[in-house]
Amino acid sequence: MVQYINQLRARGHTVKEAAVEGAVLRLRPIMMTMLVATLGLLPAALSHDIGSDSQRPFAIVIVGGLVTDLVLSLILLPTLYVWIAHPGDRLPSAEDVMTE
Repeated sequence: MVQYINQLRARGHTVKEAAVEGAVLRLRPIMMTMLVATLGLLPAALSHDIGSDSQRPFAIVIVGGLVTDLVLSLILLPTLYVWIAHPGDRLPSAEDVMTE
């Protein structure tokens, strides 16, 4: 995501515009990953049957980690980027961006 934000900035976008567009671009893949894994692990996380004593803690930790990743990737990372980045930062040239 940071590389994509840097590419947008090299193309002339402001820091805020690039950070927002980078977060919006990553929204769908992160949400789909989280939803698929959460829906797959939901029965194990909510189960109280025989054998669930070992499955439930793992499922809860994985679902919690995915939710935390969603928050960190889509909210905290772009916010920190805007906070730390400066308009005068050295970025790759526009020609380098087009060739990648």
